[in-house]
Amino acid sequence: MEGETVKSEIDADLQLRYSHWKKNTKLLYDYLNTNTSKWPSLTCQFFPDIDTSSDTHRLLLSSFTSGQLPEDENVYIANLSTLKHVNWANLNNFDMNELEFKPDNSIKFPPKHLTTNLTIKFPLGDCNRARYMPQNPDVIAAASSSGDIYVFDRTKHGSRRLRKSLHDLDNQDGDGNNIIENAHYEAKFKDDDGNNDNKIVIDNIENINDNEAVSISWNLQKEGTLVAAYSKGSIKTWDLKKFNVKDKNIHKPKWNITTFDSEGCNDVNWMPLHDSIFAAAGESTNSLALFDTRTQRETSKIRSGFHNTGINACKFNYGNNMLLASADNDGMINLWDIRNLDEIPIMTLNHESSVSTIEWNPNEHFVLASAGQQDGLVKLWDISQEDKLEEDNSSSKLIFVHAGHMLGVNDLSWDLHDPWLISSVSNDNSIHIWKPAANIVQPA
Repeated sequence: MEGETVKSEIDADLQLRYSHWKKNTKLLYDYLNTNTSKWPSLTCQFFPDIDTSSDTHRLLLSSFTSGQLPEDENVYIANLSTLKHVNWANLNNFDMNELEFKPDNSIKFPPKHLTTNLTIKFPLGDCNRARYMPQNPDVIAAASSSGDIYVFDRTKHGSRRLRKSLHDLDNQDGDGNNIIENAHYEAKFKDDDGNNDNKIVIDNIENINDNEAVSISWNLQKEGTLVAAYSKGSIKTWDLKKFNVKDKNIHKPKWNITTFDSEGCNDVNWMPLHDSIFAAAGESTNSLALFDTRTQRETSKIRSGFHNTGINACKFNYGNNMLLASADNDGMINLWDIRNLDEIPIMTLNHESSVSTIEWNPNEHFVLASAGQQDGLVKLWDISQEDKLEEDNSSSKLIFVHAGHMLGVNDLSWDLHDPWLISSVSNDNSIHIWKPAANIVQPA
């Protein structure tokens, strides 16, 4: 406010921590690329493809304006080369004066930082989470704060279509409200009575559903099947194959349960090698359960006492589908054998601060990453390590801490091609792509 001193969101201790981290980055990382965007992203995911000629990776991101600037709300795809294709360790490239390897001057380098390849205007609300369909990565689903789930076909969006979409936002109804007619998405999962004229009022907040879609997960075995978690506690599965070209809105979920957690459902995740079983996590302390879509009820659930606060995330292990991880607002991370989900967890880790999300490494199956919602730290755990306390009282299973973000981390993603390459996005508008030093995480 004018005339008042605006207090910095980042306190002195965090700034000091960042300063120490920055001084040591050359020792901590084999690769580090830091980027700052105009708006923070609530989501990130590495695409499964890679351009080997230039070692270019693609990353799915979003812009979160919290309703401040709806025209800036979008989902976008960015490219980045980690330069692995460059032959650095060549004696011909050794600089005797500076005593280091330098590439040949004739080498043409790709851009140093992330470059936006494609931007898709987000139709309504904020994008809480975006994920590509594993069977066809050109198909992208995005969970909206409006309660809808939008589905985009990457191949049908580009600069010309984007300009037309932005022009559509200038259309207004008789009351001066902006409307979107046949909004720029290919399909939409919308659970209502089916009466929809494809017009959405976006200036009148009362018309926006307050039951947000907060998390989504594509089924790895059934193409087009997606499960979604909602802020009022319901869980729905949707089938993209129900799409009809005459009506891009899919109104009826394939499977629906409204009684999971009255306080809210935070995360859902399909079992990788099963087409009907998924896990769900909610705000109640015992809201971690397995569901089988062949039935209309939960098949198993944890007992009270193992999580003391709301459970924010749950993820199946890629290498062992019987292993499920969950993380809560206190930073407690529990590992469960789903065959005995009602018994004590087989292992407990402590992030020591609220965890926003967790991700298993798809290549190194014993490695789990946890993202700090408050402390801004990403911690890597190796559950195969012998369980003992280090000199600083930290767990021996904690193998690395990424301290480059200054505010809470919203999402993270492992790369499928480089086993230790990871991306993380934060509320400080930063997007980091990094790889911890091999001598730290893979000691001889």
